[in-house]
Amino acid sequence: MAIYSWRFWREFQDHTGCEYSVFTKTGIAFVGLEDYVDTMNEIVHDIRSKGIEAYLYDPTEFKKEVYKNFNEDGIAGVAWEPESGYGDPNTSVRCFIEYARKNGVDVLEYTSVKKLLREDSKLIGIETEDGVIKGEIFINALGVWCNDLLATIDKQLPIKYAREDVIYLENPGDIDGIPPGWGDLVYGFYSRPDGATKTLVGTLEAEYVDNYDEPGEYTTPPMDVVNKRMEIFTRRFPDMIKARPSSVIYGYYDVTPDWQPIIGYDNEIENLIHMVGLSGHGFKLAPAYGEVISDIALYGRSKMFNVDEFKIDRFYVGVSKHSKYKYGIIG
Repeated sequence: MAIYSWRFWREFQDHTGCEYSVFTKTGIAFVGLEDYVDTMNEIVHDIRSKGIEAYLYDPTEFKKEVYKNFNEDGIAGVAWEPESGYGDPNTSVRCFIEYARKNGVDVLEYTSVKKLLREDSKLIGIETEDGVIKGEIFINALGVWCNDLLATIDKQLPIKYAREDVIYLENPGDIDGIPPGWGDLVYGFYSRPDGATKTLVGTLEAEYVDNYDEPGEYTTPPMDVVNKRMEIFTRRFPDMIKARPSSVIYGYYDVTPDWQPIIGYDNEIENLIHMVGLSGHGFKLAPAYGEVISDIALYGRSKMFNVDEFKIDRFYVGVSKHSKYKYGIIG
């Protein structure tokens, strides 16, 4: 699914007819302790076998060949994917909506759903602020909001809320090269360039909360968040100490116990399909997830990918699909 989505994002305009490219190439490095080197090597070889350019370096080699301005503390291996980068979520969503409407889909924006309507072991409709919508199959892609609506039919999923505060930095003007995309499995953070003048920094550590509010941006960046993000980021990249915090945004991940999604039909409600619990790595896999969920709705199973291991039943029999990395958000 990762490889399919990797290619889709790079061909986004061809797939959707969107006027704009939504992908920016930065390259991305994942750095890890000695304990992770075998896993990193396995992943690098796997994606190379599928035609994706990737390399495993020791930190000294990486400094010589790719990027030099970082502190090597704790790093035993660097997995480098030069063709990787980041996507523009706002443009992506707008283009998907426009594409869907052109192909006959009714997209009801700014229409809140009040509750689900259940009859025995089936859903029969959803009640919105504008009335009831009936259907034969219902797809739960509600993210952190899923259990609020499922509660209206006395159902809950094993999903927690993890808050993410992301800090945006104004890059210093005198730095010799901005850090590329970076996943730091030693210090527990990720970062990437954001356009030509900014860098964003987030955490790989789960910060679970009991409740959530609407995602947004702080009017004034909170200093505790700024200090936490800056401390680990500048420890790895000392030249970025002169970077100026400009803003902090916040949002929430819908996280399952093993940090992998719930995909497939519900175990109680026979016409409810789940695509939820994406655990912080849903955006990058969204193209594949879309193929999967449409196949399940149309044919009862995914034709392109085997997703049986992501059924909800795994949580009731004690099976975990957690990745080999400590940080589940990596995927």
